[in-house]
Amino acid sequence: MAKDLSFSTFLDEYDTDFFDYLSKTSTACHSETRYKELTEKIKTLYEQYPNVRKVLDVDRPCELSAEDCTALVEVLKYKNEMANLEMKEVYFKGCIDCVSYLKKLSIL
Repeated sequence: MAKDLSFSTFLDEYDTDFFDYLSKTSTACHSETRYKELTEKIKTLYEQYPNVRKVLDVDRPCELSAEDCTALVEVLKYKNEMANLEMKEVYFKGCIDCVSYLKKLSIL
């Protein structure tokens, strides 16, 4: 028979530290080849189109040329893909934690 399921979850115990934990977990994908490629593509676009960086990094108005707008769309596309890689990493970490909890409770 399985153990009593009343136990504290990570969020119960470390709610205030959750975003630090999430940040540490999501950075695991930063060493992946695709993440590095996307970072390089963004860096290259920033160098080629400095106004794109200004738009994203500063709260001041900045005019963009048509080429700048195209580059901005590319940067945002790459940033979205990078965020997806980070979320995938967090999802798998959650799966690992779930299996660990089930083993700890002798359910698996």
